[in-house]
Amino acid sequence: HLNGSRLNGNLTDFSGLAALEI
Repeated sequence: HLNGSRLNGNLTDFSGLAALEI
């Protein structure tokens, strides 16, 4: 997934992807 999701945790769309990355 996009690494930017971790940096931009404020974005709800990316926050969901970040959860999958962890």
